[in-house]
Amino acid sequence: KKKKKKKRNLVSKMAFGTRALALALLAATATQAFIAPKAGLKLPAGVKRAASPMRMAVLEIGDEAQFDKAMSAAGDAVVVVDYSTTWCGPCKVISPYFAELSDKHTEAVFLKVVGDSSPEAQKLMKREGVRSVPAFHYFNAGEKVETVSGANPDAIEGALLKTLQSAKTA
Repeated sequence: KKKKKKKRNLVSKMAFGTRALALALLAATATQAFIAPKAGLKLPAGVKRAASPMRMAVLEIGDEAQFDKAMSAAGDAVVVVDYSTTWCGPCKVISPYFAELSDKHTEAVFLKVVGDSSPEAQKLMKREGVRSVPAFHYFNAGEKVETVSGANPDAIEGALLKTLQSAKTA
């Protein structure tokens, strides 16, 4: 009986290792596809830019001044902010989905704040009341109207659609 139990634990560990490898590969792909173009690097084969060459799919924000400038530049548009960190596994998994949403909903502005990229980014997350990552804040005309915590694609898009609908009726 003990030998069977040890084998199950070994299989469980192997399955976890396989899942971890898949997450790492997904994160690496996300980094190549969505961060590399902003750094002036070539896009991987098969990856296309957003429809408008002037539009950046997701704008990375590094401090409070950049955030405030992006919010004021957005005007009355809906703004979605993805708060994450580099060490957060769910943040890495949801990042490509967030970028897809930015391509799908071009009427909204998509921002990303990586909290451990700098002390200024960490200060911004504290100012905005982010207590866990990933966190998504939705703004309509500069006012925070919705918050989603966690890497739940349905909740993230649902909150976006709700915010876009309320912006149309306002």
